[in-house]
Amino acid sequence: MAGIGFELKKIYRKEGISRALIGAGYSSLVTVGPTLLVIGVILFLFLILGMSKVGYAQRELLSTTMLYIFIFSGVLTSPFNSLFSRYLADKFYQKEYDNILPSYYVGAAIVGACTFVMAAPVLLSMYFRGGVDLPFLLGAYVMWVSVSLLFFTITYLHATKDYKIVALFFGIGMALGGIVSWLLSHTGLCDVVHAILYGMTVGFFSIAFSQFSYVRRYFGGKGQDYTECLRYFGRHWKLFGTNLFYVLGLYVHNFVFWTTSMRLEVAKTLVCCPSYDMAVCLAMFTNISTTVLFTILAETQFHDAYQDYMQSVIGAAYNKIQLQKRALFRTLSQQMIHVFAIQIAITSVLFLVVILAGRNFFSAATMEIYPVLAVSFLGIFMMYDNIVYLYYYEDATGTLLTSVLFFAGTFVFTLLSRHFSAPYYGIGVFLGMLVGWTFSFFRIRWVERNIEGLIYCRYKLVATMKSSVKGETVYKKA
Repeated sequence: MAGIGFELKKIYRKEGISRALIGAGYSSLVTVGPTLLVIGVILFLFLILGMSKVGYAQRELLSTTMLYIFIFSGVLTSPFNSLFSRYLADKFYQKEYDNILPSYYVGAAIVGACTFVMAAPVLLSMYFRGGVDLPFLLGAYVMWVSVSLLFFTITYLHATKDYKIVALFFGIGMALGGIVSWLLSHTGLCDVVHAILYGMTVGFFSIAFSQFSYVRRYFGGKGQDYTECLRYFGRHWKLFGTNLFYVLGLYVHNFVFWTTSMRLEVAKTLVCCPSYDMAVCLAMFTNISTTVLFTILAETQFHDAYQDYMQSVIGAAYNKIQLQKRALFRTLSQQMIHVFAIQIAITSVLFLVVILAGRNFFSAATMEIYPVLAVSFLGIFMMYDNIVYLYYYEDATGTLLTSVLFFAGTFVFTLLSRHFSAPYYGIGVFLGMLVGWTFSFFRIRWVERNIEGLIYCRYKLVATMKSSVKGETVYKKA
């Protein structure tokens, strides 16, 4: 998402409060805007269509089905997104664009196949064991596939640097979904539960189809090599593993609590833990602005400092290289402190709002679980910021170990914390976060002490590459 930096630099070129607000708004629109829009539309439909009057079993069937679709689509696509994002970055750097569209077809096919393998057993169990009607399951399957492809395609849309089109597709899709849901419900063609499911399915399908059409038109070329991108699975498996274990770490504590006596079983197939899952959702959104803050600072300040250092390596005097190195890590440490300080203020305000007003909307158990989780997710998002910094230095081993330790720590400690009282259920996530963040912090310190070896010993300077401009000097991995 480096292209965001160019837009943010244009915005921040002029100083002033209004420019700061515009920059924050743009970053929010690009990073978390689509997610907030989807949640807002679903909640709005629940309100205006009277979901509170629907039977408890039907409400839980719809909400749990959508919960599974979003969680497992994210778990599935996240590691593929990181891998294909690296592929796209390499192709753009090498100025080779012909095989980008074939790579998209391959990635979409893999994601679609994996979605089928993941969804089919669940939906068949809901039909044969839970007695859920077939139209509901068909709608759920189309939504599942659409959401998975939508999540995957966003990586290619970001590569076009046309971030406004992403917001436009989501806006049109969610508006269409809301209208379809309202029409189906008010014309009596189906009940509220089916109306919302079908409407959201139409909305997500339209978004996925619009994204597909845009990517196909933008990257249209004559390339026919459908296997080139597959080689990245072997070459960059650590990158794949990093995102896989990170996203599993985000949800593994939920999965653990789904096995406890607090779980709710829906259609004799789906399980969830409503009080714990809601507390996790609140904790995530309490700290989601961390992503916005990090995007602004990383793309407008750290990226420039990193670029200055890497350029100084090519032919600059030793003193200049050391000067740029100190500036680079000074910028990094300042940004860590800056993001943490601002987010602490934001989290504190939102925490008070949730504590004071949340008791009117959420269960007592949710409000007991929430505080520890709110602190934990602040650390988790800060840990992921550290992972991104390690990405800059191409420390794939460091990012993988961070994610594995985070996942393993969260899983093991949650197995223990589930036996505690409700206010301490989140201790497992907190300790897992602490393990991952601590390792990532000291790994960055290690990179700082060894960056010369990482730069000079892992790469060789060559005059040209196959795709480089003639005479251009570039780095190539040894």
